[in-house]
Amino acid sequence: MNPSVSDTPPPTTAASKPAKPSLVARFKTLMLEYGPLAVAVNFAILGLVVVGFYAAIQFGFEPSSTGQKAGSWAAAYAASQVVKPLRFAAVFVLTPLIARIPPVARFIERNKHKWSM
Repeated sequence: MNPSVSDTPPPTTAASKPAKPSLVARFKTLMLEYGPLAVAVNFAILGLVVVGFYAAIQFGFEPSSTGQKAGSWAAAYAASQVVKPLRFAAVFVLTPLIARIPPVARFIERNKHKWSM
């Protein structure tokens, strides 16, 4: 007895769909393209997030996952690690936008040979 056409599973097309690069691979690509600007944007956003969480903790927000004995800065850093995917998304979006500013664009063009391999 031969199976009918509807009983056979459809062929998979895994070979035609490229794999999505990892977050680290995408950040390395961003580093090769924008260099120190990507690092500066990353640390600026990290600083803003940590200071924002610290201010929120000082004004009465109590994060339950950081423990009772952790200091305010440690709790703020731990909370900033929770939102790391959102921070990286902001870095991936903001870095190319900041790179369009004329003085920044000139800096990148003049110094790209230093960090591009």
